[in-house]
Amino acid sequence: MSSSPPVPSLRPLGLGELLDRAVTLCVANFVPLSLLFLVYAIPLGIVQYFATKDVTSVLQAITEALQSQAAGGKSGDPQAIQHALAAAPSLNGWYPALIALMFFGGPLPTAALIEATSALYLGRASTFGDAYRAALGRWLPLIGINLLYLIAGVILYIGVVLALVVLIFGLAFVTAAVHWLGILIAVLIGTVALFAGIGFFIVVTLALQVSYFTCVVEGGGPVTSFGRGIRRVFVGVGLKRSLLVGIAFFAVALAIGIVSAFGEGALFAAVHNSAVGVAYSTIVRIATAAFTTAFLAIFYFDLRVREEGLDLQLAASAAQTQTQALAPE
Repeated sequence: MSSSPPVPSLRPLGLGELLDRAVTLCVANFVPLSLLFLVYAIPLGIVQYFATKDVTSVLQAITEALQSQAAGGKSGDPQAIQHALAAAPSLNGWYPALIALMFFGGPLPTAALIEATSALYLGRASTFGDAYRAALGRWLPLIGINLLYLIAGVILYIGVVLALVVLIFGLAFVTAAVHWLGILIAVLIGTVALFAGIGFFIVVTLALQVSYFTCVVEGGGPVTSFGRGIRRVFVGVGLKRSLLVGIAFFAVALAIGIVSAFGEGALFAAVHNSAVGVAYSTIVRIATAAFTTAFLAIFYFDLRVREEGLDLQLAASAAQTQTQALAPE
């Protein structure tokens, strides 16, 4: 993997500059970066094909049962659906295998892409072997980070459910006491909660990615990387920055998802073969992995420049190294 052209020195970036640098880095190194993800995307696509085939057969059986009842002028009969499911091919282990591959296998190519894009962005050369050797050392810690975020998510989910129960009972009491005022308050609180929830989800997604980069680039353990990822995006300038960049990242991810879903659906409708649709989604996944990782890498370094003065730290380290090299023996 060849190094990318020299990039501008590290400094705080605007959103447009961040996107521009991500595109430049991705275009200059598209093939080698895509190869890092290709070795994972192909087996993932194969497992996804068989998992999708299993789910499709079950959904098709349910659809046919419902259509048959509708044609006979009957409403949905749970027993008829149960009989259709019993006659349909049963789900096997492919879908659990897909989830396991994504959860436990996904961190390895993720770490390789993070290592490569970070090195290239900082002006260092990186090869396929270098990236995966570094990734192997960070593989288990990244799985540990996934587990920590999963545990935190379960705890947060329980807390949110309890808060919603209290809120619903409170709003019901207010609505019963003052009907129109209660409805107005419920609508306002619901709207605020919706936007707050979306913003929180976006920032947490970036926190997870920053934790990944902290683990790979800085060599942090799961607990340390988890804590730094949360702190860097939720504290100080990081929160405002994460909301802005997160909205852009969410828009890009949404566009990619729409292109992948519509393309896969159109191909399946045209050829009635799920293998073609899965192949298309795999190609889209490979084609976009390099850009999304480059975008997140530059965001990660931009955060550290803004919050920790990383640009000054690297400049001081480079000056010290140069001084030591020029010093007489």
